Amino acid sequence: MPSTDPYVSEAWLSLVFFAACEVCLIVWIWLAWRVYAKKPVLKYQPRRPVPWRPVELLIVLALYLALQGTMVFALKAFLGPEITSPPETYDVEQASATHLVARLLGENDLRILIACVVSAVLVAPVVEEFLFRVVLQGYLEAALRRWRRLLPTLRMLMPGALGPIVLTSLLFARMHFRVETPMLNVWFLASLLAGNAVAGLLTTVCAIGILRSRTRATAADFGWVARKFLADVVMGLVAFLAIAAPIYLVQLGLSQLLPKYLAADPFALLLLSIVLGTLYAYTHRIVPAIVVHMSLNATSLALAWFMLHG
Repeated sequence: MPSTDPYVSEAWLSLVFFAACEVCLIVWIWLAWRVYAKKPVLKYQPRRPVPWRPVELLIVLALYLALQGTMVFALKAFLGPEITSPPETYDVEQASATHLVARLLGENDLRILIACVVSAVLVAPVVEEFLFRVVLQGYLEAALRRWRRLLPTLRMLMPGALGPIVLTSLLFARMHFRVETPMLNVWFLASLLAGNAVAGLLTTVCAIGILRSRTRATAADFGWVARKFLADVVMGLVAFLAIAAPIYLVQLGLSQLLPKYLAADPFALLLLSIVLGTLYAYTHRIVPAIVVHMSLNATSLALAWFMLHG
């Protein structure tokens, strides 16, 4: 039987954290050496601007909202109000701003654990990076390039892809904003998690089909270059090792400073999204960002599970 001694859990978590800090320091020393040796840390690789315009962007947004709304409506109709409705009265101490996945991990059910892993580690990074980095940031970069021809001062105000990266990151962080809510039925929460994953995958598949048919977008426009796959995986893992410890430090520090009813996730995810946006802006490939996102979600899920069951 695993130990439930909190001091044992804290000791293991401290060991993992210090090991992550050491690895992070090694990676940053290596990056600093490359800068000192005048070697590129991240080589810019240009490509043609993505071909979709505001109309296609609005179509993808409407598709996402419609599928998410249909999923919630279907779940409520199927499960019934006795499961999907919030409790009429509840203890305010039971309300929490904890992430949905972290709430579900407290349940000792293999099916729920599998749903959390599939949704958070496999599906969410692919869907979110495609929608935010490829579709949205890709469009903003293309639009900014067109506007720079008309307004040359934009070259000084927004050098490179700074504007698209920041705007996309702010929207990404806002999507993960959470406040304190009462605990809903566990199976309704698990169904929401699975439904979000299905709706996200459908949105991604349909968006690719729509953008290909309307704009003749290529695989490169979607950030996919097959011959670079292994190199992109390595790049994503190195980036994850470089930023994981700082992101968790920001998360931990803000969780101590912010009030209980406000989650610290969006602020840490803003930093993460800026890194992901920079990776995409330099490489215009999506695999590195997906690998970083998957690695961070997998690590967070493993730590949350260990803290609850270790």
